[in-house]
Amino acid sequence: MRIRRLDPIAAILWIAAVAACSPVPDTVPETAGGAASETMQESAAVAESTPVLREILARMPNPPGAPGYDLTLVRYTIAPGAELPPHIHPGVQLAHIVSGTLSYRVIAGTAEIHRGVDAMGVPASVERVTGPADTQLGPGDAIAEVAELHHFGANRTSEPVVILAALVTEAGAELAVPRELPAGE
Repeated sequence: MRIRRLDPIAAILWIAAVAACSPVPDTVPETAGGAASETMQESAAVAESTPVLREILARMPNPPGAPGYDLTLVRYTIAPGAELPPHIHPGVQLAHIVSGTLSYRVIAGTAEIHRGVDAMGVPASVERVTGPADTQLGPGDAIAEVAELHHFGANRTSEPVVILAALVTEAGAELAVPRELPAGE
């Protein structure tokens, strides 16, 4: 019997699709500040008091086709008025905007944005944004962020932004690494 190795990007897309169709888990969320909660009611209260809530929904060390890496599924909830610090992802992150509008800044590098992604993962259009540049991401948009893409997002609206993201990173690596803004920005 021949075993086929799974392409890491296909694995990310599969996990993101499963998560998008799955009910909200009632497990303990991890926040950007390290706080945790035991119930969904408490989780909602944490989301209201925490500018950025990061929930690790699933993590797979050494996924098929990517030994030495971690595959992680994350849901981010960004409160109105919150801004993430400038950062990079040491690997690849594929993120899908579930709800809200994210103001997105590419400081350096190029982001690939898939606009109007349908239920089969096919975008209506693909846009490459090279920094320094600003854009808006809304529901149905997806963005591919590769290592060394220096960027950040902000919620400049009155509604929360919810993002589902799948990341492939070196085993044990942080999901995001802060990077300072260049002088004069």
